[in-house]
Amino acid sequence: MKFVGIIVLALVVRGGVVLSNLDQFDQDPDAYRVIAETLSETGVFGLPAGSDTAAGTEPSAKPTAFRPPLYPYLLSWLTVDHHVSDLLVGLLHLGLGVLTAACTLSIASRLIDGGRVGIASILAAVLVIIDPILVQQSTLVMTETIAAALATLVVWFWVSRWMPSPTLANALMFAVLLALAYLCRPTFLVWAVLMLPAIFFSTQSCWTRRVACTFSAAMIVVLAVGLWTVRNWNAVGHPVWATSHGGYTLLLANNPSFYDYLRDGKFAEAWDAEPFLEAYAHRFQSDPTSETFWQTDWSNPDEATAAPRPLNEHEDDQWSYQAAKATIAREPSMFVWSCVVRLGRLWSPMPHHVAGRSWPPIVIVTLYYLAFWIAALVGLYRIGRGILTPAWWAMITLAITLSAVHTIYWSNLRMRSPMIPSLAVFAAAGLVRPRFIKPLLVDQDAD
Repeated sequence: MKFVGIIVLALVVRGGVVLSNLDQFDQDPDAYRVIAETLSETGVFGLPAGSDTAAGTEPSAKPTAFRPPLYPYLLSWLTVDHHVSDLLVGLLHLGLGVLTAACTLSIASRLIDGGRVGIASILAAVLVIIDPILVQQSTLVMTETIAAALATLVVWFWVSRWMPSPTLANALMFAVLLALAYLCRPTFLVWAVLMLPAIFFSTQSCWTRRVACTFSAAMIVVLAVGLWTVRNWNAVGHPVWATSHGGYTLLLANNPSFYDYLRDGKFAEAWDAEPFLEAYAHRFQSDPTSETFWQTDWSNPDEATAAPRPLNEHEDDQWSYQAAKATIAREPSMFVWSCVVRLGRLWSPMPHHVAGRSWPPIVIVTLYYLAFWIAALVGLYRIGRGILTPAWWAMITLAITLSAVHTIYWSNLRMRSPMIPSLAVFAAAGLVRPRFIKPLLVDQDAD
């Protein structure tokens, strides 16, 4: 009955938010919608290459590796006349939100409520349902909602299926979930690398069974990476294992304009990215590894004299990587400081004040997350050394993964979306004294 109540609450809260913001699904900040519509219309995972209506030619597409494949493929199934339906996307996000809350409830019931649905596990699910970041991202055509659902599903499977029954079948299913997470966000490949050895060390089954489970799971993940890489090699001409967008996110986090902002110490203000974007728009006209490129006033036509060089998608990505590496090499101490800032932003309780965002919501969200973090820290204190036991490894390695990646690449509050349900479990343990259960270890061969 309590489980049903959480499902109903999630449907009401998240459903109300989604239905009242359907118009926001028209926006496409990360190009997922356009890739999905191109895929639906042409059968090619790519971007539109144009068509000649007068000549009667069919629409064409240019293959891309700009975004990971899972979310655009899902969106391509939600098209009506080759246009992504706002209502269907809203229903998808609603279903993913409900799944995330249900998985959180189950995880918390096993880890902090003694195997039953108690007050603490209900509270953990409620915190997920009302979380400001997850609620806001559920109204956008972006991957935070599906990434949070997949990450929570992985943690749930680890706690509820693998730990009680470390069989070969469960190892394979766990690897499939990790592979899906990677195909949603390449960041999760780091998580998979950390969790695959955990399969071996988390049980007391016989050595041969542990090796078989670990090796088989690894092969599933390798297969997913290999298939996506081969597809990109064939489609875009380069063996891209992640996306052709990684260079931009590294450069966004490590460019002279951002470093100047950090040097000025104006942390109360959001970084004005306009100078960076102006230079980036002229990226084909000069050498990005030189300081001269970034010092050029590209808004002045007299200085922008060089003809643009044609670059393909992969070369464009490598341009950004080289520019970012050159910036880091010139200012290694500032790079270290920028890593500290990015890590702080990832876990910060306070959103930046930017255009279109008023102070009252910022204050409310900040107070919420301050209370949330205090509760999570109390929960971690109560769990104590138990946090090092295998049942918690999926959560801990996820936190390590997000911290490691977004310390170097671009970072902000929404990047921690996949971790929020796990943090809600810690917070619930801090708000309600938990009834801990010992993680299950299998002393004999599992059937």
